[in-house]
Amino acid sequence: MRLFGKRILIFLLPPLIIIFSLDTFLRVQNDMYKEKYYGAIENKDSIEVIILGNSHATYAVDPTAFDLYAYNLAYVNQSIYFDKRITLSLMNKLEKLRYVLISVDFHSFSFSSQGIRDVWSYYGNGIKYKDRNYLLENLSPSLFGYTPKVALSLLKKRIIKAIKYRNETVITCDVEKGINLKDTIKKGFVSFEVSKESAFTEKELKKKADGYNGMVKKNKKIRQEVINDLEDFIQILIDNNITPVLFTAPVYKGYYSFLDTTALRENKKILMDLCRKYDIKYWDFSNLNIMTQDDFYNCDHLNKKGAHKFSVLLSDSILDINNKVAEIREN
Repeated sequence: MRLFGKRILIFLLPPLIIIFSLDTFLRVQNDMYKEKYYGAIENKDSIEVIILGNSHATYAVDPTAFDLYAYNLAYVNQSIYFDKRITLSLMNKLEKLRYVLISVDFHSFSFSSQGIRDVWSYYGNGIKYKDRNYLLENLSPSLFGYTPKVALSLLKKRIIKAIKYRNETVITCDVEKGINLKDTIKKGFVSFEVSKESAFTEKELKKKADGYNGMVKKNKKIRQEVINDLEDFIQILIDNNITPVLFTAPVYKGYYSFLDTTALRENKKILMDLCRKYDIKYWDFSNLNIMTQDDFYNCDHLNKKGAHKFSVLLSDSILDINNKVAEIREN
């Protein structure tokens, strides 16, 4: 019996060592969730504007182009549910916060959970999805948080990066292809370098649009829940003398033409109703004529050049509100 137990232990020891090592690596790794969240805390005494949303806002809004001190808290697949709770967890620390820009895209009312990213986000900022239990995810990030495949992929990328750029300063976070690792994350922002030519064929544009059209059609049941959560968020901001602004970032015109027109109209009605109810602004830049293909990385994400162009416009729009508020106070 003892011999059998010893053999079992010897058999289990290598995988246990691997799992323990992966868990240790994952617990201490830097990622964009941590980078953005703790970066905001580090700049808490300066931030006047925060930008929220999913990948469209992540790569479209360059806070360095703003006249006011802005910080980008948007991230890939981030839902309104997490936008709200990340902001509320930081709000008491951001004493100068005056404006919250909430990105609402074609599919923003069609999802609440971020899927597997719920756990990744939790590791970075501690925000739980609907207060679910993260016992197993805390026990072993490699088995129950990232899954072994993702964990090994992250480790592989880290090793390759360390070898390839061993004498250079690079972004320590795992970032998407198309982003220059030698770039610098500034105020929570980093974006794609150029345009991905293959993403602008009619076939690719329609494929991407059809994916979102299907998502919106399939997930209609969750829409009211998301809208109610957004309304509560807006009211909390107003009650704290913070101005919420709803906006939609630019997408490529060829892609926009394939989006479901009925869904676009329904979204617009919801947003205009919110504006009237809470006396707030909604800026729809989705079909912005000044943006060309060279401003996009792919059909629905701006690159660095496009982000700067758009963010100057967005900053000017915020300043218009700011100046009008100042005039009212003077009078």
